[in-house]
Amino acid sequence: MTALSPGRDLLALTRPGELGVVEVAPDGTADLATTHWIAAGDWHLAGWAAPHLVALRRRGELGLLDTGHRMLTSTHPVVGRTLRYDGEEALLAVVRDGRPMLCAHRPADGGYRLIEGTEGVRSVATWDRDSLVFTHDRGVTMIRHGERTDLDAVSAAGDGPVLAVTGAGDVPGVLDLTTGRTRWYEPGSKAVAVSPSGLLLTLTWADHRYVYRVLDADGHAVGAPVPDHGIATDLVFTADERHLLGHHQSPAAPPALVRWNIHSGRMTPLEGQPREEIAVRWRHRESKQSPEWVYEPEHGHGGTVLHLHGGPRSQLRQIHEPVIAAFVAAGWTVIGMNYPGSSGYGDEFRDQVVGDWGGADVEAVVARLRDLKDDLNGDGPVCLYGQSYGAYLALLAADPTLVDTVAVWAPVTDVEKLLESATGLHRQWLGTELGVLAADREELARRSPITRPCTAPRLLIGHSAGDDRVPVEQSRTFVERHGAMRYVEQQGNGHEPADMTAWATAVVAHLGELVRQEVPA
Repeated sequence: MTALSPGRDLLALTRPGELGVVEVAPDGTADLATTHWIAAGDWHLAGWAAPHLVALRRRGELGLLDTGHRMLTSTHPVVGRTLRYDGEEALLAVVRDGRPMLCAHRPADGGYRLIEGTEGVRSVATWDRDSLVFTHDRGVTMIRHGERTDLDAVSAAGDGPVLAVTGAGDVPGVLDLTTGRTRWYEPGSKAVAVSPSGLLLTLTWADHRYVYRVLDADGHAVGAPVPDHGIATDLVFTADERHLLGHHQSPAAPPALVRWNIHSGRMTPLEGQPREEIAVRWRHRESKQSPEWVYEPEHGHGGTVLHLHGGPRSQLRQIHEPVIAAFVAAGWTVIGMNYPGSSGYGDEFRDQVVGDWGGADVEAVVARLRDLKDDLNGDGPVCLYGQSYGAYLALLAADPTLVDTVAVWAPVTDVEKLLESATGLHRQWLGTELGVLAADREELARRSPITRPCTAPRLLIGHSAGDDRVPVEQSRTFVERHGAMRYVEQQGNGHEPADMTAWATAVVAHLGELVRQEVPA
C-alpha cells in the first residue's frame, strides 16, 4: 500500500514489518533507493494524519508514526474499523442493529460519538471539522456545518475542496464543497480522483483491464494513461497536475511504482526499485464452467495447476500473483478459474453463491477438474491450489481420481465456527454472504470440510498464526482431525502469507515432487 501526503511531496509505502517515506518531486519523480525505512512491526498504513504524521492501524488499535523522528508517537486500543485518523480524532465504522455506521472517537479522552444518519456507510471521501462526505448503501451524503444533503450520486472520492463523484449509470462529475454544486460529464465511466484545479480522472473496465482518462473542466479528454500490458491501479495526481503516480503490474512483472505523463501517456517506473520479469504467456478464455485465465511457461514439463482465488467476491485478473509466478517459473501451466461467485462478470454470475457456499461453486470446480483430466489424458500431473475461500473450495472439491496433489493457504474448514468467531463488519458480511445458511447449523456442517472425510491427496496446508480474517484454528483443528502431508504455519497477523516467498517456495517444492517422480530413471 502507498499514500501520497496532503502536500503531495512525500510518499508513504510499506513492505513486511516496515514503513517507508520518500520525497516526491512536483512531477512525481522519486528515487525509491533513498526511502527512509522505519520498523513498523505488524502495523498497516492507514493514511496521512498530518504533513509528517502517518496514521497506522491494526486490528483493535490505532497508531501514529512521526516520520521526522522515525518512531511511533502513540498507540491506542479502539473499537471498530478505522477509516480516517487525523491524530486527534478517529473516524470509525462500527455495527449497530446489524448495519455499519460512523463513529467519531477521541483517543485523548476515550470518548465515542455515533454520527446519526450514517447507517449503511461504505466509504468516506472527505472528513474535517466542517465537512463529511460518505458513500453508503443508498448513495452519497454530505454533512456540512451540521446540515445534511443527500447528493445525486452513488460514490465519492477525494479529500476536498473538490471531490470526484459518480452518478447513477456511470456518470462522472466534480463536486465543489464550497458551493455544493456538481459539474457532470458524459456518461460511461466512474470518477476516481480529482486534482486541486479540477482535472478529473475517470475509470472504466474494458478488455479485462482498467482504462483511465483525464478530463478538463469542459469534459475534453487531455490524456489516457493505458499500459501496453497488465494493469494500472491506485492512480493519483502529482503536484504539477501533469503526471499521475500509481502502480503497474502484470502476470510477468510484480507491482512497481510508476508515473504517467498525462498528455503523452508514457509510463516511467520510479528509480530505485528492482523489478524482475518472468517468461509467461497469458490469455483470458471461457471454459464450459466459467471464465478463466491461462498462464503458460516458456518451457513447461506438462504439469497443470488449477488455481482458485480467494473471495468469493473477488476475481483473478492480469495482475502479478506471486504463487502463480512461482508455478510458471517452475514449468507449470496454471489455469486461474473465476468460479461462480467471482466479480467482474455481471451481478447474476457474482450472486450465484450468496446463500449457497460450497454449492454451485464446488460443482463448477469439480466439473472443471474432470474436463482437465479428460483433456490431458494422463499427460502430466493435475494439481489443485486455493487461497482462503478458494482453499475452502479446494478441500471440498478434491478427489484423488481427479487431482494428484492439493495445496491450500488459510482455508475455511468450519463455516459455523468462522461465523461464531467473526465480529462487527466481518460478521455482518458473513451473514449477508451465507444468507439462509447462517441459521441452519446442520447445513453449515454439511458444507464444511471439517465434517467430511478428507479426500485431498498429498495435502499441504499453510496459515498465519495471527490471521485476522480466518482464524488459524480453522487449519489447526482440521490437521488434528484429518492430518496433512505437510502443515506450514507462519508468524504474522495478516490473512496473506507474511513471507510470500517462503510460502511460494514451499508450494513449488511440494508440487515438484510429482514431476520428479515422473522423470524416467
